[in-house]
Amino acid sequence: MSAAKKLIVEKPYVDDGDFSSRKKLKIVDLFAGIGGFHYGVAASAKKIGHGVKTLLVSEIEPSCQATYQNNHGGEVLGDINKIRLNDFSGTADIVTAGFPCQPFSNSGLKLGLSDERGQFYYRIEKVIKHFDAKSFILENVSGIRTNGGGKKYDAQLADAPQRIGHTMHILEENIRKGLGDYAVKWIEIDSSALGSPQVRKRVYIIGVHKDFVKDLNLEFNSYEKNPFISIAEDPEIPGLKLSENQEKNLYSSMMKREPSYHDGMRRVGQAYTCKGGNVGQGYHAYGMVPTLTKVWARFMPIYFPHPNESRPQVDEPYFNTNKYYGKGNFRRASVREAMLLQGFPESFIPHESDRIAYEHAGNAVNAKIVREIADNILAAIK
Repeated sequence: MSAAKKLIVEKPYVDDGDFSSRKKLKIVDLFAGIGGFHYGVAASAKKIGHGVKTLLVSEIEPSCQATYQNNHGGEVLGDINKIRLNDFSGTADIVTAGFPCQPFSNSGLKLGLSDERGQFYYRIEKVIKHFDAKSFILENVSGIRTNGGGKKYDAQLADAPQRIGHTMHILEENIRKGLGDYAVKWIEIDSSALGSPQVRKRVYIIGVHKDFVKDLNLEFNSYEKNPFISIAEDPEIPGLKLSENQEKNLYSSMMKREPSYHDGMRRVGQAYTCKGGNVGQGYHAYGMVPTLTKVWARFMPIYFPHPNESRPQVDEPYFNTNKYYGKGNFRRASVREAMLLQGFPESFIPHESDRIAYEHAGNAVNAKIVREIADNILAAIK
């Protein structure tokens, strides 16, 4: 029997890239958001003594454009469909794209590739070919695996055998036909498995040109699980206090039940309804938190235990509470914490509006997961 992999103890967010290196990894960043792909690739490139140079950056949302430029500099263009590709040249080391998730998400209509926004895949394919990309990373919600209903199919490009829905089946067929020069695998990754305090499942479609590999084998390190407390600021931040009614609902329900445990998340109290009709739930700072969304990112209540309260381990399903349980304090997650949950470096400068910054965090790609994927790619192309 082979020995178990030793768990790597590491902070759950990336370091800044290497801005001084003359050697540059050339990237094309589509649906770039606030730069999660950029940060992840730059952190990976730094390991081999490279910086990053962007050949093209495209993001349609003005507030994201401003935040991206504020952190990375350079020009950020708008709608990818309105960009003349012939105005750009060069060979890209990596093309990245977090294409629109609404056609595939549980909160959308699940129209898949028949949705106008689902058609963006074909534009990404054209960009990959135009820049003769050595590799690419595409990201979307986990719902893309099973979206489409009706008949199920055997996956052809997944990292492990599984049944998929019509949308992923069509996507696989398009990839095999349109990007046949690439060795391609797609994989669902839960960010918590790679050290993030957030349970966030996303599908990543990864391709490397067959000039470099004939078959793509993805290997990831094993990381020690990190609780929310590992990225937490001061437990008491006045501007992040819950409303009196929210606190009352949570504290009263805590007295009636023990904290529940699921996938590393330790829920305290019962779900409650908060402003805007969003159902909330308290989460223990010594556990993980659920997937950040555009709305949930700014409502998420975190419970910080009393100094004399017992503190559970993140992988401990059951623990004995003591008489101080329920005497700690709640507050919402801060903008900085939300960004660290998404793997962004400590130096990241969020949008000046907290409301917009939370939305950005909920929509961002996790930079640390991108770093891990880019490590696999750079091992092949460099």
